[in-house]
Formats: sequence, C-alpha cells, structure tokens
Amino acid sequence: MATNKQQLIDDAINKIIEKNCNQQIQSDIALDEEQLELLHQLNIFCVKQVLDDFEVKRDPRKIAYMASKELKVALVALCLSRSLMNPRAPKNYNKEYFEENINIETIDGNIKNITFKNISEKEIDKALNIELVCDWMIYRDKDGKGIRALMDAKTFHQDLEDYQKGGHPVYEFARFERKLYEHKQGKDVANKESAQEAFRNAIVKETAAEIARQQIASGKNPMELVNLLFAPQDYNYAIQKMLDTPTPTPLL
Repeated sequence: MATNKQQLIDDAINKIIEKNCNQQIQSDIALDEEQLELLHQLNIFCVKQVLDDFEVKRDPRKIAYMASKELKVALVALCLSRSLMNPRAPKNYNKEYFEENINIETIDGNIKNITFKNISEKEIDKALNIELVCDWMIYRDKDGKGIRALMDAKTFHQDLEDYQKGGHPVYEFARFERKLYEHKQGKDVANKESAQEAFRNAIVKETAAEIARQQIASGKNPMELVNLLFAPQDYNYAIQKMLDTPTPTPLL
C-alpha cells in the first residue's frame, strides 16, 4: 500500500514538472521564434534548477513560483550583462532597475507571461541571444562550478586574470561578460590593425620592387628609392611621390 501511495505521489510530482516545462512563453514585446525557443529552454533549465530547493521538496506545487523566480534572476543577469557591454545604455540600467521592470506571471498553469515594462526592446533583443543564454546556464548550473566552469568553457581564464570573482551571482556573471566583451574587442582591434599593417607592407614591397626596376632601367640610383620609402611617415605620400603623381599633403 505504501509503495502504491508513493508511486501516486511521484506521478503527481512528475506531472507538475512536465506541465511547468511545457509552458507556453509569451511576452509584451515582439520576439522572434529563436528568442521564444531560448526562453522556453531557459524556463526548462530553471524548473530543473529548483527541484532540489527545500521549499519545493516540501511542497512540489511551488515549482511554478520558484521556477519563475529563477527565470527572473536569469533575465536580470542577461539584461545587466547587455547594458554593461553597451556604452549608450541608460545610466539607470542597473540590477535594481531590471528587477523592478521584469515581471513573470503564470496564467492558468499553461502560459508563462513575461513583461519588460520600461526596458528598451532593443536591449531585450540584444540580451536574448544564444551565446549569452548558454553562458548563463553554464554559470548557474546547480551541479556545476559556477564562474570557474564558465571561464573554462570560454577558454579565456588565462587572459582574464584581473577579473574579480565573487559577489551577487547577477553581478559576478555580468562583470565576467563585460570583461569577456572587452577582451574580444581588444583582440578584434589588434587583429584588424595587424591585418592592415600587413596589407600596407605588402603594397609598399610590391610598389618598391616595381619602381626599383623602373629606376634601374632608366639609369637612376636605386638608393633614392630607400630614401623615399623610409624617410616619410606616410606610406601613401611616399608611394605617390615615387610614381610622380600629384601628392597630397603628407600626414605627420
């Protein structure tokens, strides 16, 4: 008898879990199918996150409430991360602001309605991207290693040695995403400058070779080419001068 009773209880709990995992997501702002699917997967993640919660174990009917609470934490973290990456974000876009403006309500047990009130739709659109959402799942996983797991997953722990761990999870996650964003931006700029420098050097080399042939063919001293290439600070000015074309004012 006891076994049958426990089976009934387990079946009821599983139905509650399944119902919460299959909730339809809707929002007060327009979201594309990919973003709605991201929110759906994030909601499933949040349901699983709260299953070991003391309140939920005592009363499984609280799964919906606790999962919504966990989902709100996730959305606040995503929005704050995005605002820290955007230099044009309003100054009042802090953790408290997002907590005040994000609301999650369960309707008839089948619909999870998310409202963002005064938060810019553009910021929400940028925050709901697959990389940021997956980063949060790695970081927040109750069976994971938190920020260490995220740093290992992004393979940037060597380059982010000045990152300050600790504090509220929302702040810790958002600081990491901001630091990671700055790191990527710095590498992108360095790679772009390196590519531009390589391109300039290749152009100078090809131009020098061609003009050297012209100077030798005309009986001119090739050393004049050396003076033209290495004296000016502006490659374009030197190249144009060598080609005897009208030259702009050299850049100092």
